[in-house]
Amino acid sequence: MNEYLKNRLSRIHDNLYLSLTVIDYALSNDHISIGLAHELSRLLTQMDRGSRLKQDLKEAEAEAYRQVEEGVTHD
Repeated sequence: MNEYLKNRLSRIHDNLYLSLTVIDYALSNDHISIGLAHELSRLLTQMDRGSRLKQDLKEAEAEAYRQVEEGVTHD
């Protein structure tokens, strides 16, 4: 795996991790705080603006296919 793909996957991981952390926090609490409401708003805004997640996923997919075609994969 080259550095380009590692960087894209790392950014995807970080983005998903932050989103899941907010959702896990919401599910584990019996009450909603203003901080949680702000975080949910931030996630929604990110999704509405077409966050970099979608582009990173497309680029990581393309790079993975390119590497497979070139026989660069390591199991």
